[in-house]
Amino acid sequence: MTKSPSKFAKLRRRLSQYSRPIRLGISLLGLGAVIFVIYSVFSPLTHFMQTLLKGPSAIISFTQDPSDTLRSTNDRTNILLLGMGGEGHEGALLTDSMMVVSYHHSDKSISIISLPRDLWIDSLKTKINATYYYGEQKQAGGGLILAKSAISEITGLPIHYGFAINFEGFKEAVDLVGGVDVDVKHTFDDYKYPIPGMEDAYPEELRYEHLHFDAGLTHMDGDRALKFVRSRHAEGDEGTDFARSQRQQLIILAFKDKLVSTRTLLNPQRINELLGLYQVYIDTDILDNEYVPLAKIALTADKEKINTINLTTGDPENNELGILEVPKDKRPYQNQWVLIARDNNWNALKLYIEEQLNN
Repeated sequence: MTKSPSKFAKLRRRLSQYSRPIRLGISLLGLGAVIFVIYSVFSPLTHFMQTLLKGPSAIISFTQDPSDTLRSTNDRTNILLLGMGGEGHEGALLTDSMMVVSYHHSDKSISIISLPRDLWIDSLKTKINATYYYGEQKQAGGGLILAKSAISEITGLPIHYGFAINFEGFKEAVDLVGGVDVDVKHTFDDYKYPIPGMEDAYPEELRYEHLHFDAGLTHMDGDRALKFVRSRHAEGDEGTDFARSQRQQLIILAFKDKLVSTRTLLNPQRINELLGLYQVYIDTDILDNEYVPLAKIALTADKEKINTINLTTGDPENNELGILEVPKDKRPYQNQWVLIARDNNWNALKLYIEEQLNN
C-alpha cells in the first residue's frame, strides 16, 4: 500500500512552488483533514491558515468553490475512508474500519455513514471488509477501485474518492500529535484482543491480551487508541460493530482537536513528520489539485451540521427494528455470520440512507 516514489515526488514538486509556510499549510490539511473525515474547525484556525496561504496560486485555488474542482453528484462529494491492520497483523489488508463521508456543497453539511465490516456483498460473495484485499490481489491499486464499487453497490451512493490508511500509520500519527484525549462513554473489558504474531500460540490464552477501559476522560497514546477502536470481543454491547463505529468516531474527533491545536500548527517539524507518514502508510486516488479545495471544506464546513448515520440491527429486546439483520439461514452466505439488509431488501437500505442524508 506504499505510494510510489514518483507520485510522492510529484506531490513534493507541486508544493515546492510555494513558500515554506504554504507547503506546511497545504500538507497539514491534505493529510489531517482528509485522513480524519474533513471535520469543520474553529474560526481562529481559518484566519491562521488564510495567513499562511500567501502564494498567488494557492490563494486562487483556495478562493474557488470546491464544487468547481471536486468530483460530485447532486451537489455531494462522497469519500470512502478505510483503516486496516497492515503488515504484521492478521488479515493485513482486511478493512477493520469503514466510513463514508458525504459533504453537501450548498449547505456545507457533513454526514458520516459507519459501515459494519460484516455487511454482505452479494455480487462478490464476500463480506465488505474483504473487498480491498481482493481488489489488491487482482491488480496493484485495485483495492480502492473494488472497495468503492462495493460500497456504492450497497449504499446507492457514487463514491468519488477513496482513502485507506495502515493502522501503523494511525498509531504514529496519534503519537506525533502527543496522544489524544477521549471521553470514553462506557467501561468495558475485552479478554480476547489478539496479539500480533501470536495467532498460533499454545495454549490459546497466550494469543490474547486483556483490555480494560474505564468510562470518563482518558489520555491515549497511539497504541492504546488503536486498541480502543479495534476491540471486537468486549463484553456486552461494546462488543458489537456498532459500538466500534461509535468509538472510532470518538477517536476521530479527539485526533482532529489535537491536529488543529497550536502545538501542532506551530511545529514545522511535527507537520513535516506527519507529511512523511503520507508516503508510507496511505493509499488514495485524490489528485494533487484536489487537496486545496478539500482543505477549504475542512475550514468552512459547519460543525453544527455533522450528521452521524449508523446502520444497525436495532434493539430486539425493545422491539426496535434496524435497517440490517443477521440472516437465519447462513447457507447462501458460505455459512458465515454476516449482516444483510432487513428482509433482504437492499433498495430499502438505499432509501434509508438517502432519507438520512436529506435530513
